[in-house]
Amino acid sequence: MFPFRASNFFCLIPATIFALNDAASANTCTEAVYQNQSPMMFNRESFVRVDSVYINDDSSSWKGKKYIYNNGIIEKVRADFKNENHAPAFWIFYNDTNETVLKNEGYEYIVSEEKKQDTLLYDIKTYYKGKFEYTQLIRIAPNYLSEELKNSSYSELLEMFFRNDSLIDSRTVNYNTDSSRTEERFYVADLDDNYKCELYDEENNLLSTFLYKPVENGFSIIQSKGDNYTETYFINVKQNTTSIRKTLKPVKISPRARYFDLLGRYKFTK
Repeated sequence: MFPFRASNFFCLIPATIFALNDAASANTCTEAVYQNQSPMMFNRESFVRVDSVYINDDSSSWKGKKYIYNNGIIEKVRADFKNENHAPAFWIFYNDTNETVLKNEGYEYIVSEEKKQDTLLYDIKTYYKGKFEYTQLIRIAPNYLSEELKNSSYSELLEMFFRNDSLIDSRTVNYNTDSSRTEERFYVADLDDNYKCELYDEENNLLSTFLYKPVENGFSIIQSKGDNYTETYFINVKQNTTSIRKTLKPVKISPRARYFDLLGRYKFTK
């Protein structure tokens, strides 16, 4: 997904199957960042699957997250706290069903998938302890991703696409209202390093640096700013690979996990 919903860029819904054939100016890094934004882990045919996410930041109360699949479809995400006395948190997914499956424990997601020609459509309903929170309407087409979030009091449109030599991340809050406003961020390819790109805001301030790194059976993407970094590991499922086993590193998320959902987004207030 997209980077606006929390300070941590790497939200937890990654990996698209679409090649960037029309984006000749993109380098490996910007392509990987683009691929990391879509919810293709819901699709059985995804070429790449997220394995785990690690962040090095002393302010975090978490130490790692692990993705768990069943027949190629995401089933749950486990998040472990630094405090070993604190039980792990789980985000649970249900596919093509209804509210009768909810266990009313923590965050749960009901996912519906539809394909129209070259576009994948997802309707994802989010619940916390059985109570509906918001809906995500996600559209994935070649070289274009969008996500509309909405509930009774809030709406937001997130888009990602290529423009000239940059990958654009656009966010419109209060979408489809008179008070809507849009802001953009730009992922710029490094001219000297095909595995590096940088994220800038509209005032040309450097926000983060990204590095693509091949690893055994897949690759990782590292986002860094100063001494803090996030590393997300992906595996190539088309080669019958297994999960990458790494020593857990701390993950930067608010110490009050109750107020953040799977996507790293602060819980909507009513």
